[in-house]
Amino acid sequence: MLIGISLGPGDPELMTFKAAAALKRCTKVFVPGEMAAELARPFSNPEILEFPMIEDEAELERIWRLNAETIARHAAAGPAGFACLGDVNTFSTFSHLKRVIRQNHPGIEIESIPGVGVVPALASRFDAALEKSFEVSDGSEVESVIRIKATRPRKLAEELRQKGYDEFVLGTRLCTPEEKIIRGEMPERSDYFSVLLARRRK
Repeated sequence: MLIGISLGPGDPELMTFKAAAALKRCTKVFVPGEMAAELARPFSNPEILEFPMIEDEAELERIWRLNAETIARHAAAGPAGFACLGDVNTFSTFSHLKRVIRQNHPGIEIESIPGVGVVPALASRFDAALEKSFEVSDGSEVESVIRIKATRPRKLAEELRQKGYDEFVLGTRLCTPEEKIIRGEMPERSDYFSVLLARRRK
């Protein structure tokens, strides 16, 4: 099993209890740099993997695949973790590793633990109330839209389909015992605590 472990924005007190427990449980933990290693060390003995900041896409893919094979060897034998700053599924190296491992090692189970990402961290530190819709970008083309309070998911999906989005996932009461996740055909109505993810298939 491979567990993506979110370490939060850098303050050790902003790491979740679940992340700390996962670090302790993993037989091997990998991290992408010294900042992540420092946060993980109280709970594990992390190994740093090199992920250079380059723009050569072919070389990046080679590095992702090389590191993914290293991680997969341990994940095939027991619980292995990949821990990084922020949230592990948001603008994260873990997404690339997960893609490669699913391609080459489909038998390895993968899960992830959410954490405090850059948006709630900056809202806190900038004393900025994010009360209306906002855009988060790294400069690349927008491929996903998230709608919170998605009480009419079918109508939302129809509107977004006209804008080129064709993949939809609805989550209700996420990370609670009442959690429900629906993919594909959207229901007419949903709970107030619902979120819709719309994506353009590549």
